[in-house]
Amino acid sequence: MKLNRKQTVFGRHETFPLRYAWLTKGFDAVRQKPDIFDNPERAMVELGVGRNMVNAIQYWLQVTRVIAFSEGRGEVTALGDALLGPQGDRYLEDEATLWVIHWLIASNATLATGFFWFFNRFAMPRFREPEMRQGLTEFVDQELQVSRSQSTLKSDCSTLLRMYATTTGQSEDHLDSPMTQLQLVEIEEGRGFRSLRTVRPFLPPIALHFALAQRFAEDSQQVALPVRVVLYGGDDRASVGAAFRLSEEGLMATMSHVMARYPHQYELRDTAGVHQIYRGSEIKDPLDVLRLHYQGVTA
Repeated sequence: MKLNRKQTVFGRHETFPLRYAWLTKGFDAVRQKPDIFDNPERAMVELGVGRNMVNAIQYWLQVTRVIAFSEGRGEVTALGDALLGPQGDRYLEDEATLWVIHWLIASNATLATGFFWFFNRFAMPRFREPEMRQGLTEFVDQELQVSRSQSTLKSDCSTLLRMYATTTGQSEDHLDSPMTQLQLVEIEEGRGFRSLRTVRPFLPPIALHFALAQRFAEDSQQVALPVRVVLYGGDDRASVGAAFRLSEEGLMATMSHVMARYPHQYELRDTAGVHQIYRGSEIKDPLDVLRLHYQGVTA
């Protein structure tokens, strides 16, 4: 999803990080009663949470693109069905699902602009929260050229860190946030936080495969992506390498696993001195990538 400077969203999560049960609970509720979120009181009873949490659940359903809302009614998307439907991973038991969900959040420049900025634009490997907030403020003021309150930007930074940062504190948010498992943000005691690019040998190849398939699907005319763009971005779209916090070595290592496991989907070539990832002869639709994964099919 390309960054549109006229369509950005900050702070709509009501300060609540995504929790384990929320996507499945909200997904099932909408499938049974499409207008459930149009009646907050009924949603509170059905979901067993307070009003602010109802709003947060609805927000995360939209950010992860599993539910689309229009005029108060929700509709399960094809992506939502592939991810959380009967043939998907309804209870997030497959670690690859968490990486896919992370990609869907980090690449959503429209509905999760602060998260998109952090994972695709914020380059400090070690930082304190005020430095992160200052970086987001400069992005909003200088690049987006929109007005957002400091309290809203502070809320985005705080929520992201509580959602992703591994900690020894074991607060309720950290215990119940699936994103901490990915170890993309870590606390350095007494020194703030770190979010480092590494090899990440535990990154499931399917997550990289899905993200790349989505990138190619956004532009059917695009036959290749420079490795530099995949690693660092530069075209106002999410950078796969940045979102997954991969070093160049890590990207190439995971890419080799992808090409070995999913033959004919991608090719690595040097063209006029530029190292590029080419769309293969049998590249699949991103949704088929997910469906086949959950069916246990590797090619």
